[in-house]
Formats: sequence, structure tokens, C-alpha cells
Amino acid sequence: MSNIIMSVEAMSDINDEIKNKYNIAVAPMEYMVDGKLYSTLDGMPLSEFYTAMRNGAITKTSQINTDGAYHHLEDLLKTGAQVLHFSMSSNISGTFGNFQFAARDLEKTYPGKVKIVDSLTASCGIMLLAVACAQKAKEGWSLDKLYNYAMELRDNNSALFVVDSLTYLARAGRISRATSLLGNAIHLKVALRVSEDGFLVPYKKVLSRKRAVSEIVSSTKKMFVPKFNTIYVGYTDYEDEAKEVAEELKSALNVEVVLVQLGPVVISHGGPGSLCIYFTSDTKAIKS
Repeated sequence: MSNIIMSVEAMSDINDEIKNKYNIAVAPMEYMVDGKLYSTLDGMPLSEFYTAMRNGAITKTSQINTDGAYHHLEDLLKTGAQVLHFSMSSNISGTFGNFQFAARDLEKTYPGKVKIVDSLTASCGIMLLAVACAQKAKEGWSLDKLYNYAMELRDNNSALFVVDSLTYLARAGRISRATSLLGNAIHLKVALRVSEDGFLVPYKKVLSRKRAVSEIVSSTKKMFVPKFNTIYVGYTDYEDEAKEVAEELKSALNVEVVLVQLGPVVISHGGPGSLCIYFTSDTKAIKS
């Protein structure tokens, strides 16, 4: 059995089934709803969180600070394991820098035992990298070999999104408030992707959710290359829609498709109704 533990932050949206199957360690994160502090360990039920956001609740998230990163990694290293930690894109959050700083400090006591990957993605894209490496670890791969594999795979790790409202993108600074107000007024829907350098960027604007979902499904079919033979579909409270997307992708691509409910950290920025597809490809450039 491998003594290498894959580690992620809670915004990777790994559920208990996947976490336990691959022995993936999850660093908890905190978030706020109308000024009240919650943790991903025992926070607000997701259905209540989505409802609160739809009713106008103001949500905020915070990155894991250096002390939190240090203690999370140290607890794993104390077990005698080596650690490969996957952090959210450094162009989305400063969390990667905090884990990198903590790892350099821990190197004094645990030389060569921990490595940090800037995933250049978010949510289930991070989970994809962690699961892919966990599978290779079971084959006896070394920490260095796993790290190099993760750095290669991240460049072929695509993510496409649809959001239900532009309000939350505006709050996160992804679009202007004026664009948000106008877009919501005419029911504009936006398809987004994670760029090559780990930014969230819009790539298509359409006038209905159905067309937006069709857009990212079509792009996925054209872009998918089985460097990792599982596609993850992340959703909030539109489960029937997510199931339809999963069945369409499974049928068209002959690939395993796993549904994952998105958690509060990601949805604080995308909003309820977000639908996301994560998969491997030759390029992150859109093939529409």
C-alpha cells in the first residue's frame, strides 16, 4: 500500500464516497452567510445554503491561512506519510501561496516528504487531479513521479461552467455590475471556462440556460480526450438537469460520468444553479 496521501482543500468538493475510496485528506474551509461563520466540516446543509443565496443572503469565503496550511500538512506528515497537496488555482486565491510557504517550513523537519501542486483550476478539477494521482500511487509511483504527472495533467484538465445569475460573478469581480444588471434583465446566460493560466473567464453569452448548457456539453464532446477516463459533472439544486447532461456525455463518449454536488465555497462565487463539467483534453482552448 502506498504511503503517499493526496490532500486537497474543501473547495475541491470531494464527497465522502470519493474521499474514503482514495484516502484523500481534505483541509476544511470557512465561509460566512449574512455575517455568521460556518465551516465546511459541519456547516449549513447545502439545500439551505442554496435557498439562502436565492433569497439574497450575502456569502463570503476566506482562504486557508499559512498556520492552517501548516497544521493540516503537519498532521498528515506525523503519520509517517508523504503528502501531495493540490491547491486551488493561484490566480483564483492566495491559498496556494500559503500552502507553499508552509511546505517550505515543514521541509526542515520532513525533507522531501511534501509537495504542493498549483492545480490551475477549482472544484472538481482539483478532485480529478487528486483521484488520478491516487490511482497511480496505488501502482507504486514515487512522490516525485506523482508530482511530475500532476503538473503535466493539469495542463490537460479542462473545466466548463454555466451560471444561473450574473449577480455572483459581479460580486466576485469577474464582470462589471452594469453588465450583471443588464444581463439579468434580459436573462443573459454565460458559459465560462478555466483558462490555461487558471483564471475563470467567460467565453460564450446566450439568451437561455438551455442554450448555455448545450454549449458546454457540445464543447465537452469535441474536446474530451481520455487522459483520465472519468468526467465530473458538478451541480447545485438542478439535479435532473445534471443527470441529463451526465447521461448525454456517457452515451456520446463511452466514459464514466460522476455527479458531484457543489459546496458553499465554490457556489459563493458562482451562485446556485451553477453547472460545471470537468474533463481531460489535449487543449483548454474551446472547440465549439
